[in-house]
Amino acid sequence: MKTNDYKNTIIATIASAYYPYKSPSSEFFLQYFLEHFEGIAGIYMYGSMLNPVLSTPTSFPDFYIIADDYKRFYKSGIHTLINSVLPPNSYFLKLNDHGTPMPCKYCVLDTRALERTTRYPQLKDFFIAGRLAKRIGILYVKDQAFLSGFLETIYTAMRFNVTFALSEMTAAFTLDDFIIHLLGLSYRAEIRTETEDKIISLYNSEKDFYQKIYRAFLEQEASLGTLSIQGERYETIRPYFTKDYTTGFMKHARKRAVYRWPKSIYTFSNYVDYLQLKIERTTGERLELSKWDRRFPLVFGWRHLFKLLKKKAIR
Repeated sequence: MKTNDYKNTIIATIASAYYPYKSPSSEFFLQYFLEHFEGIAGIYMYGSMLNPVLSTPTSFPDFYIIADDYKRFYKSGIHTLINSVLPPNSYFLKLNDHGTPMPCKYCVLDTRALERTTRYPQLKDFFIAGRLAKRIGILYVKDQAFLSGFLETIYTAMRFNVTFALSEMTAAFTLDDFIIHLLGLSYRAEIRTETEDKIISLYNSEKDFYQKIYRAFLEQEASLGTLSIQGERYETIRPYFTKDYTTGFMKHARKRAVYRWPKSIYTFSNYVDYLQLKIERTTGERLELSKWDRRFPLVFGWRHLFKLLKKKAIR
């Protein structure tokens, strides 16, 4: 099979699994987004609410809104500026549906940012590309042209994850080994509260999909001579990146993740409360926050971070 044949097969698999995606937890917010924002090119959902196996009673939906252009989408110049410098901007939204509180988190980036954050060597971290290596659900696209381009972007982001993962597979490996390692890359590129079990749960929740997609990617790489396949065993022969390069990239990505914290505190209402809830939900660790912690989290919050790192409650 030729390289383009693999690519077309993978994109077709992604399209059939991702679009159109509908769920009760998404329709209410989708209607709100389309009514209150202009210049939306596409909207997709990600995270634990995609699969009931992963969701908990305290889970709420996570969305990405892809705008045609920040200037058209935003009414604020400052939001346009900070999203242009370090995309995406993150926001918390709490709506009310007949007396029932309906919270969600959504991120915003425009089509140009989507392009440069998923293609090598333009991308500087793993924030967008790492998420697109995992299952998502496409809720809305403005037209077929955007959908086609977005599916190609997802393919590109996935393949970038594949090349990074292969650089660290220094011994013979199975398909399960590879996928679990790949799904863990984005967690390594940020300071996260998720436990190691989260990656296994994520894989098991969509195992058939991940195996179908990433088996095809590995077969594509074998056709290009970067790895060999012997039955159910794979072995890297000629990786695109060295292991040291991948390690260095991940360290750089983690620094950029920290740079996003001040921006998130500004754009994300109740950000400190959100983090407190997330940490407690995923680690069982209850943070006792003073009024100074809440008022000046970037000044007084570091003691909590160091405490969690010491306990390995976050990584």
